[in-house]
Amino acid sequence: MSTPTYVSQQVSLIFNAGGDSRRMGTPKPLLPTPPDGRPLLLHMLERLSEHPWLQTMVVANEPSWRAQLGLPDDVIYVADAFPGMGALGGIATGLQLCAGWALVLAADMPLVNPDLCEWLCRQALAPGQDPPPDVVMPVVGGKAQPFHALYHRRSLPVIQTQLDRGERMAVRFLSDVNTRFVAEEELQRVNPDLHSFVNANTPEEWVAALELLRAESGATER
Repeated sequence: MSTPTYVSQQVSLIFNAGGDSRRMGTPKPLLPTPPDGRPLLLHMLERLSEHPWLQTMVVANEPSWRAQLGLPDDVIYVADAFPGMGALGGIATGLQLCAGWALVLAADMPLVNPDLCEWLCRQALAPGQDPPPDVVMPVVGGKAQPFHALYHRRSLPVIQTQLDRGERMAVRFLSDVNTRFVAEEELQRVNPDLHSFVNANTPEEWVAALELLRAESGATER
């Protein structure tokens, strides 16, 4: 059997874990996941480990999390270079360490789908795009999904300009770069239920996400 060819090995993987989790009441990257209670961010990393990545990094503001998460030694752990500028500052921090494309994920997505992530990478790297995209941005429920999206390093100057103006909104700069918006119908061809985009900002959302994760595990076991 031939070895699958993954384009993700040309893409860096960035977990944006710098939020203060005020609505959750506890650090989201450390939330325990079934069946063995491993931290959520490590659970996400392991879900995506079947696909090779150029490099993997975590952007976070709490140094002690690295040990608590049990991250592999080859994962880059870096502090937010733009403190106080929200999640957009985390994107810029990660892109500073990238030479090309990066997939940026929030650290609260327990059902992230590796096949969908690979498919999104293929949209970014597809040949013959003129001009080539700077950002590949999924749209779900009519809303852009900036923390399940791909960004090229060449978008960094535009992001930094927005940050310098004190603007924290993560989608405001999209009109200033070449953005390839990916419609919900396209995403559903790979991930029909779109559970890859499920995140958890509150305890209630976390309970609902865990129910979906357990249902997925049960279906896999059967």
